Parts: sequence; structure tokens; C-alpha cells
Amino acid sequence: MLERSRPANSHRWMLLLISTVSWLMNVAYGQTPPAVYLRTPSAQQLEWHRLEYYAFVHFGPNTFTDEEWGRSQSIPDVFNPTALDTDQWAKSFADAGMAGMILTAKHHDGMALWDTNTTTYKIGNGEWAKDRVEKGLNADVVQLAAASAKKCGIKFGIYLSPWDIHRDPAMPKPNLTGTLYDEPQIFGDANAGDYNELYSQQLTELVTMRLRDGSPIQLSELWLDGNSGSDTVQTFNWTGFRNIIREHQPGAIMWGHQGVDARWVGNEDGVTVGTNWHTISRTQDQPHYSGDQLQTGVRDGTYWTPAEADARIRDGWFYHSNEKPKTADALMSMYLQSVGRSVNLLLDVPPDTTGQLPKGDVDILLKFKAQRDAFLNRELLTPGLAVNASSIRGGNATLYGPANVLDGNKDTYWAVNDEEKAGWLEIDLGGIYAVDAFITQEHIALGQRIGGYTIEAAVNGVYETLVTGTSLGYKRIDRLDAAVETSRIRLSVTQANATPLVNSFQVLGTQKSSS
Repeated sequence: MLERSRPANSHRWMLLLISTVSWLMNVAYGQTPPAVYLRTPSAQQLEWHRLEYYAFVHFGPNTFTDEEWGRSQSIPDVFNPTALDTDQWAKSFADAGMAGMILTAKHHDGMALWDTNTTTYKIGNGEWAKDRVEKGLNADVVQLAAASAKKCGIKFGIYLSPWDIHRDPAMPKPNLTGTLYDEPQIFGDANAGDYNELYSQQLTELVTMRLRDGSPIQLSELWLDGNSGSDTVQTFNWTGFRNIIREHQPGAIMWGHQGVDARWVGNEDGVTVGTNWHTISRTQDQPHYSGDQLQTGVRDGTYWTPAEADARIRDGWFYHSNEKPKTADALMSMYLQSVGRSVNLLLDVPPDTTGQLPKGDVDILLKFKAQRDAFLNRELLTPGLAVNASSIRGGNATLYGPANVLDGNKDTYWAVNDEEKAGWLEIDLGGIYAVDAFITQEHIALGQRIGGYTIEAAVNGVYETLVTGTSLGYKRIDRLDAAVETSRIRLSVTQANATPLVNSFQVLGTQKSSS
């Protein structure tokens, strides 16, 4: 008995010894990773942050009636694109460096762009669609756009307006009286019928839609716009809507005024203020924040609900022949005030009455891409440059050293010890460079911590402050008014609510001639 127990006791002591040594190493060398700080992004939110820039596509009857909200309530025959080409949309967006597109499957006017069973008010009942079907062509615009996005390797999302003018009794519809499209006015709590059930059915059709080859459509984002231009009171079943999306499209981001997964930035100009937190402390079901509050967010808020900046390449959301696109310079300025401030940019580029993106708009997108690439593709920092830091977590340079900010790995970062809330890293550029911009990324997978940072350059042997920032977050692009010649750069975290984690740091500029 005694002999048989010795190996078990020895094994037990060995496990205890290993455990003790491991604990001592963790204490001595700080090899345990930093603890999660408060709120963190879900896996789909983290992927969404990395999309950064994608397209909004407003297309429907308003394109042909020269409206924005579709009050005219024309019959579906009004939808008549002469040369619809969703491949042209998707290819143009991909060529412009956009990560995806979100299509208005149903805007406020209520006319559905897909073959729905919920209403007669759909493009499928118009002459354009009937003619296509007779020729053996697909007339489901949502399905067509989804297939084109997949073909071109970009993400696909859907906008489904909760407010529905077609079903709202407060909105006149004289053009539809006595027609097939004169449907029950069920929008509103006081009206007969259940609009939430109708909306749920439409939502279910979209989130379970398949392509013609039978493959399921993967949605990256769903826009649940709560906007309304009516006095009709309709209480939406947001919980039910969310459950439908989570069941059938668990990887999709749900956008709303303040969530669930992403929030409005507070304006429709594609920009935000200098301080922007990825968290807020209200749900979509609670009283709405003001636009200014949504821009800033709430530091250490209750929910990870990052902002998305929606904007238009033209003045309107839908195509209007009298409007011109913004310049590439204007889009670049917008980009630096959205993506450059840790906010995704959703840029609306509407097709015209042919069903294609106007050539002038596409040209601007490509000019903007060329300008953006010319600006960003001047990275000076490469792995192997001399970099040191004020401290390294537990002295473990492999796991937490400052060189991690140069390795291009989204999962590595520079970190200091738990009791430290500030620190700096310094990089020798290996020569004299004219630098004019910086890109800094916090390791947000473990939470947003940093509330103050500076970037300095050694000029004539003395460090001069070039950038003073507040919130960091997913990504910050700081551009100088004028280039500064230097050979050394220092990034300092001046304030953080928990031990700061920096995932990436990059300096943009050009090398000075040696002559």
C-alpha cells in the first residue's frame, strides 16, 4: 500500500512544484497577459472595426421620382432602370478600396426591392421586373446586389426602414387609391393590424435569403433606422427584431441610433470630434443621446457600441441629376475626421436612373483612393528598427516589448506593468526623414483604456511635441500641418484608466536626400 502510494504522492508534489514555479515566474517576469478592462468588442465588432470604409447604396423608387423620402407613393412601374448592373456597383466599390456595401432593401417609401411575400408594393409588380422575368433574368435587386458583392469579394449589408410611409395612415396616398397597392394602414399603435409582425416577416425574409445557386447570403450589417417624418406613434419590437437577426445572422452588426452593435455618430457629415469613446451607457430601448453626446460617447461606458459615420458623396442620399459629387480632397478630409478618429466611414454612392453608379462619382472614388494611398503608403517604420520603452511588462520583451508595435500583427502589443498607467516608446528611424503623419492603434480587444497621448520628434537634439491627443481606440491618424525633419520619434501614453496597450504605431513621411 505504501509502495503503491509513493508514485501518486510524487506526482502530486511534482504538480505542486510546477504550479509554484509557474506562479513565481509570472510574478517575477510578468508573463500573464493584462486583464480585460471593462467592456470589449465582440468578435463581429472587432472584425467590423477593421472594415473602416464601405459604401451605402440608396436605390429605389425615389431614384426615379427625384425624392428623398418617397411621399409621392407612385406605383411600382416607376422603378425602371434602363441598364441595371449591380456588378458595376460592387466592382467600383472594390476598386475604390471600400470593404463592402449596404443596400436600401426598403426605404421609408415602403417599396421592397426583393421578391417579398409581405406586400404588393414591391418592384416585382412593376413592368421592369415583369419584363426581366419573361426574359429569364433575375429581378430581385437585393439578391443581385448580394451576388455581386460576393463575386467582387466585398461585404454585403441591408438597410430596412422601420418607418413605412406606405402603411402609415398619416401619409396621403392618392396615387394608390383603388389599386392593387391600396393596402391596410397598419403602421401605428392605434391602428388595426400588427406592423411589427409585418416588419418581422420582411426582416426574416432578408436574413434567410439565398442566392440563386442556393448558397446563403452572409450579411455584415443591418441598418435599423429609427427616423420618421410622421406624427404616427409606432412602438417597435426591437427585442423581437434583434432576436431574428441573431438567430439567422449571428455575425451581422446591428446598427441603430445607439446600438445594439454600432451607433450613429451624431451627424450625417461623415465626421466626428477629436475625442471619441467606443462605449456608451444606454441601449437602443432607452432615451436617445443627443448628436453631440453620440459623437463623444461615454468613457468606461456600460456597452461597447462604437460609432459609424454616415455621409453622402452628393448632397442627397438618392440620385438627383442636378447634384455633383464631392471632390477627392473633401472625401480625404472626411476620412481623416472619421476613420482617422477611430470611427468607421459609411459613404453613400447612389446609382442613377440607368441602375449604375455615375461615371463621375466612380472617378471621384478612384481619385480619392489614389490620394489616400499616396498619403498612407509612405510608412517609415519597419520591423527591426531600434525601439526602446520606458518599461516592459515583467521585462518580457517577446510578449510585451515595444518592437511589437512594428510587427504588423493585430494580436501583439506593447504593455507595461499593471501599476503603470503611463509610459513611452522611442524609435530610431535610422536616418533623417521629413515626417508629417502618424497612425496609432490601441489593442482594443482587451478594452479601450487610453485617454491621453503625445507624439514628439527629436529636432536639433531636443524633443518637440507634434501631437497631443485624448482618446485613442481602434485607430488614430494624426496629420501635421507641415512636415518636420527628425531621426527619432517618441510616442507617450500620458493618461490611461488601466495599464495601456499599444498594438501598432506608424510614422508617415519621406527620406531626406543625403546630398
